[in-house]
Amino acid sequence: MKEKSEKKSEEDFSSVKEADSSSTSTSAYRKVLKNRDFVALWIGQGISSLGDWVTVGVLLDAVNRIGGETGLFFMMASRLLPAFLFGFATGAIVDRLDRKSLLIFCEISRAGLVILLAFSYSTVPICILVFFIECFSLLFAPGRDSSIPDLVKKEEVMTANSLMSTTTYLTMGLGTLFATIFLGLASVIYDSFPFIHHMVERHRWQYGFAFLVDALSFIISAALIFTITFPRRRGKKAKVKVKNVWKDTKEGFKFIRSNQLTKSIFITLIVGFMGGGALYILGAPFCEQVLKATGAKFTLIIASIMFGVVAGAVLSTVVVKKMKPEKGFGGAAASFGAIVIIFALVDYYPFSLVLIFVGGIFLGYLLVNAFTLLHLNVDKEILGRIFAAFQTVMRVCLFASTGLFALLGRLFKIWIPWTKENPVAKSLNLGFMTKSIYPATLAILLGGIIVLIAGCYSAWSLGKYFASRQVSGELG
Repeated sequence: MKEKSEKKSEEDFSSVKEADSSSTSTSAYRKVLKNRDFVALWIGQGISSLGDWVTVGVLLDAVNRIGGETGLFFMMASRLLPAFLFGFATGAIVDRLDRKSLLIFCEISRAGLVILLAFSYSTVPICILVFFIECFSLLFAPGRDSSIPDLVKKEEVMTANSLMSTTTYLTMGLGTLFATIFLGLASVIYDSFPFIHHMVERHRWQYGFAFLVDALSFIISAALIFTITFPRRRGKKAKVKVKNVWKDTKEGFKFIRSNQLTKSIFITLIVGFMGGGALYILGAPFCEQVLKATGAKFTLIIASIMFGVVAGAVLSTVVVKKMKPEKGFGGAAASFGAIVIIFALVDYYPFSLVLIFVGGIFLGYLLVNAFTLLHLNVDKEILGRIFAAFQTVMRVCLFASTGLFALLGRLFKIWIPWTKENPVAKSLNLGFMTKSIYPATLAILLGGIIVLIAGCYSAWSLGKYFASRQVSGELG
């Protein structure tokens, strides 16, 4: 398998060069959007992703009403548990099954489970359903991502990834908006038809209505995927057995460890997401302590980074003309780390908004670049395992880092006992100015340094990997 995938890397690196000239303008997008099969997958995953985030938005409100903070904890744990249990193994299953059938099956299954959520009124059944919804999501994501090279030309992969990532991050914001719209519409219907009052309580009607409408998103996605003509896969797929899945999973781990390209990308992602978790868990305390930004001001910070991610995904096809993907990947990671460091040291809100938007641009470009490097340099027969590992690493590392930096935040509070009633800070005399240091400042500063180190490592490692192949003549 290693030799096969190494050969793939050698043959396909030339396509990165083709991408430099082919995917740098709006014409590149027009060309990809003329591909009926890719457009069906793109629109389908966009609608499906929107449905995912509508589900999350409605669940947060419903579970908070039903079970409070304890219910929210168990619900979120139910979303994360499948990745811990068998996130890596899902890739082996994806590589053994017909991807079209798998994607349709996952969408129909998620639709059915979301419909069941409409009739669930306690924490336990909701958590069970959320667990299984996430299981099918873990199968759907690598199946979708590994299908892209089957549907577009090599020189169009960067553009395709840009479109997919742009849609994904747009739907994260739009999902909560649509959840609000569905809940509001349900309330209007409830008030307009008094006979419903005798059948069900208002909040149960709202949640049930929202989930039933949301289920349609997965059905529409399945219908669009059904229209796609996937190319015939090489060879005959073996049966999905525990023994075979375990064997394939081990082979996937072996490939990631032995292949310098995938090892560099995964090390960068692991270290980067561990560091980036500081911003995720301590962003709100930092904004409160340093920027005095709460409520709408804080949500505007979140919106700024999300719009930045979308902008970065869109700009990725332009940047590739100036910078090769392997250099862009490490550079984007290092730049994001540097932005986080500067963000931690700034206490002027308008400038912080600009900084976090720019940081989002680097993050969006980083993610698109990671997908593109893997698509262009890894054999299709193992892509399912690679992308399952990719998704699992992001979930697990982000979850682990939130716990780590939450602990660090508390430890730093021992040294700097900041409270709302007594907002104290340490003073750092820089000679030309005095800088106030808060507990969240130190934690986010540390996270930024970690991401910066990961980016520098990636730039060095991937540069060395491709340079050695260029010198040996393997890349042509």
